[in-house]
Amino acid sequence: MSESLLPVAVISLDREENGNRGLLETLLRRVVGRGAQLVVIPYGFPAMEGESARGYFRALAREHGVVLVAGFEEEGKRLAIAFSSEGGICGEYAQTHRLPYETFAPGNEIKPIATPLGKLGLSIGSDLFFPEVQWSLVQQGADILIHLSGESPVYDHFYSVLSPRVRALDVHRPFLLARPSSNAIKLVHNEEMAIPGVPMAGSVIIDQSGVVLASTGFSQGVAMSDLRLDQHCRSLESGANVPMTRGNDIYKLYFNDSRQRFFSGLREAYAPAPRPNYAKRKIRIALLTHFYSVQIGSGDNVLMPLLEEACAHKPDIVVTTEMEQGCKPDDPLIAESLKRMVAMTAKAGAYLLVGGVRVPDQPGTTDDASRPSHGWLWDREGRFVFESRIMLFGRGCGQEVFDTDFGRIGIRLCGDVYAPELSRLLALKGADIVFNPSMSWGASGLINTELNQVRAMDNGHFVASVHVAFSDSGQRSHVIDPMGGVVAASSFYDNSVLIADIDLDARRGVFVPEGRRNIEPGCYLEGFRSEVSHTLFPQSELFKLRRPELYEMLESDLPDHPFTARDRGDGGGPYR
Repeated sequence: MSESLLPVAVISLDREENGNRGLLETLLRRVVGRGAQLVVIPYGFPAMEGESARGYFRALAREHGVVLVAGFEEEGKRLAIAFSSEGGICGEYAQTHRLPYETFAPGNEIKPIATPLGKLGLSIGSDLFFPEVQWSLVQQGADILIHLSGESPVYDHFYSVLSPRVRALDVHRPFLLARPSSNAIKLVHNEEMAIPGVPMAGSVIIDQSGVVLASTGFSQGVAMSDLRLDQHCRSLESGANVPMTRGNDIYKLYFNDSRQRFFSGLREAYAPAPRPNYAKRKIRIALLTHFYSVQIGSGDNVLMPLLEEACAHKPDIVVTTEMEQGCKPDDPLIAESLKRMVAMTAKAGAYLLVGGVRVPDQPGTTDDASRPSHGWLWDREGRFVFESRIMLFGRGCGQEVFDTDFGRIGIRLCGDVYAPELSRLLALKGADIVFNPSMSWGASGLINTELNQVRAMDNGHFVASVHVAFSDSGQRSHVIDPMGGVVAASSFYDNSVLIADIDLDARRGVFVPEGRRNIEPGCYLEGFRSEVSHTLFPQSELFKLRRPELYEMLESDLPDHPFTARDRGDGGGPYR
């Protein structure tokens, strides 16, 4: 697509209107009259199937001269099809993932569809719970992601609002979500209450920085916006020796190493190593949040009192922020401070995780550029037991996990939060909780929180991020549970200790229909209850429904990979 602006539209119809072709055609004429070239309709609207649906949408696309994306059932499969402006078919996709209660025949191919407007990456329904679908589509060259949602017994509102925005930011591609509207969202707790007036139930248009450009809200109607497909991450300082390129308030992770080396596990079936018998599962976490100036060695007058305060709460693990470049363990001052810290936590019977320890990546090297950030872990007796290196510069250690006496942990550092595959790898290896020491800065607070919420929901593990204190109200250290809820956060813009008690056996998964329940006539809220009963389908079982054989090119080394690349992207060559 040579034109920099692409007018697109998404339509939303109420469930009760899924047979109303006249209303759909009225809304279609409205957006076409405003110049839309690509239009997306929720799955199953209008209520047609097979050849009848194909013929209907062919005619609509040809009549209005637009690329039209619509979905319907045909021969037991759930299809999404891109119809050309001449009435032909550019390509089709059959939903590849399904939850236990779903009975359609799944498709066996994930491929982008070429159209005159660019390559479209289509997905449907339950595919949203498997981010590898979108990752694979973009890795194969998709320019725009499109997800069709239709009639559903459950609206997982929290996940369905956050995850599309994070998907767009993760892969730097626009995300068009078409789903039915409703002024009554069904919740999945025991009462199944219908809560009126919840926004964002309908269709949305999201740009490649995760910003919602347009939304139908909970009312049926249309949302329309211009997409700038050439709006990608570009460095504003092409001569600067920086590992990330900045543009449009988003950051893109670059590293100089092979994807095959690190990400081949994404193409393997879920089979985590057997777990030991953990001594406990309900644990206390202490996160030390402080200003940039509070560094090991130079800021001990603040850091050590914070650590002492944390130890007084008898935590199971203490986690620091990521330290700056000067945290070199071969420096006698740094070594002595680390020794004091380890002694203090060992006396309290706690693990200690310090982020930002700067260790040479090759023996004998001394310059700062050769010292990537490490996370170092000591056990309750003060013994050094595990390390993880930042992946940002391509010097990572493969994202391994470690079994403590309370659970299986993973460590990622700072900008690694921008690479979703890393969290997925840790989850596939069975991580209960991922610790993220970080030097995240002020305005990134909201983005970091939402990224970590979706990382937790996608992967069914806790996330504990330790950021530096910064003057933006969203910039906090936080603990997020496996369902995406922030269960604890640090105080604002201050040196502080965050204490959080969590249960690593907390619920995690997605709700699915289980059967029907009896509703007594005349009971309270009778009119708001559903006869359908739901159960929480465990995240571990959801992982078993992955289809890694279909996730093409996820581990491939490409020069312009959407998540990571060997070149900084600013013309300055590889970063070392």
